[in-house]
Amino acid sequence: MNKKAFGHVEIPFKRIHVELTNVCDFNCLFCPKTFMKRPYGYMDVDLARRVISDIGEYGLAEKITLHVMGEPTLHPDFFDILSHAAAENVPVGLTTNCGGLSRSVGQRLLDYPLHQIDFSLQTPDEKSFTLRKAGQLSFDEYLEGILNFFVEYRKRHGQTIFKFRFLNTTFRCKTMENKTGPIQVISSTRELRNVFAYWVGRIYDMMGLDGSCRNRALSRINKLVSYKWNVVEILPNVFFETYLLGDWGHAFYDGPIRNAWAGYCFGMRDHFAVLYNGNVTLCCIDFDGRTAIGNLNRSSLEDILSGEKLGKIMKGFKKFRMVHPYCKFCLGGKDFLSWLTRPVTTIAGLYVLKPYFYKQTRLFD
Repeated sequence: MNKKAFGHVEIPFKRIHVELTNVCDFNCLFCPKTFMKRPYGYMDVDLARRVISDIGEYGLAEKITLHVMGEPTLHPDFFDILSHAAAENVPVGLTTNCGGLSRSVGQRLLDYPLHQIDFSLQTPDEKSFTLRKAGQLSFDEYLEGILNFFVEYRKRHGQTIFKFRFLNTTFRCKTMENKTGPIQVISSTRELRNVFAYWVGRIYDMMGLDGSCRNRALSRINKLVSYKWNVVEILPNVFFETYLLGDWGHAFYDGPIRNAWAGYCFGMRDHFAVLYNGNVTLCCIDFDGRTAIGNLNRSSLEDILSGEKLGKIMKGFKKFRMVHPYCKFCLGGKDFLSWLTRPVTTIAGLYVLKPYFYKQTRLFD
């Protein structure tokens, strides 16, 4: 897709995150929710409509993604906002913790044809599900709610893209575990293959697919390795995706951080975020809104993306330099060696070597 300039950025972005709320009914140990200093709240419905309309009018993004912190389906006007996006022809991606899919939210959602639904599954078995601290919701109810919703929704909306997201702890995050205790979900290639095989089997059973499909899938699953960013297409437009456990910019670390001398990230390159209070931030990892460059209750999106503050930041990004203090902190190091090497690994890993670590596999033709 051809890019064009809009202020200091190139559009369209792959996605713009719109945080309808930072309230969540889960308390996942691997989420920085407990470290968030901003108050809980919900985006004003008029602001949500205006943000969506502006994104559509200017062609700013391929889609909006309802996600930063919080569970978007908890917004009291959630379905009205979906209807407005449909009226404005703005594709919507929903990221959900899936807790409400077995309840009335899931039933109502069946009537809304979304562009993409990301099931933030993360913990794919009963043991790891305890990391979610999901109140009275049992793993069996959680599992059945996801699968039943998926099958019914796909019957009605065959063009919707589905992603099942699985947490990958192949590389343990020690600073996080110092606060949370052990976090182990998918920690080896063997475990990755077993988890994918189980979930493929459940889905294929519910879809009525024959044994030949399963055998072909299993043969390809057995070639996956856990240290890669695996994106596996198990059915047309249906993907399993693994995410490496991250520390959310040192959110779980109390010690001193040496500010980054260089680095690379995807913020304001393929995405940015609008928080529920109207703050526009550089990236979706900024859970506390510390990179806010303007507020949509006081300025237009066009003015913010054309402003001097973002201009200086983008000039730095083009030279792999961090200008914003929080960006320097986020990509900084805990000691001299990590301070020295982390900028190199972010540039190499995200900018140069991504094709090697990003592994796409098709199981169903």
